[in-house]
Amino acid sequence: MSNNMDLGTNWESFIKMLLQRLDMPTKEDINMLHERLDALEQLINQKQPFAKKQSRTKPARRKSASATVLDIIANHPEGTNFKTIKAATGFDDKKLRNIIFRLDKIGRIERVRRGVYKTT
Repeated sequence: MSNNMDLGTNWESFIKMLLQRLDMPTKEDINMLHERLDALEQLINQKQPFAKKQSRTKPARRKSASATVLDIIANHPEGTNFKTIKAATGFDDKKLRNIIFRLDKIGRIERVRRGVYKTT
């Protein structure tokens, strides 16, 4: 019986020596890393409310695409053409045509002639 205990003890020391030589982490090393990570996460969570206070100011709201097109048309009281609106907004043809159609349909702009629009 004493031989079995000696072999078990030697076997454990052999494994420990092998892990050390191969530079492999032990269970204790991994547990220590988990504890350090938990401590770091707690520090990060404690500092987050301060960061949130800085971002509480509302960012400037972007105008809708329709509002942008309407503003551009309103800047030209005599009317403006499709090419000018496209250059000012950077929208593609299909999107711009849909916006102009919608604004015309609800009565916010009117068509002066083909491709020229002004506000009502």
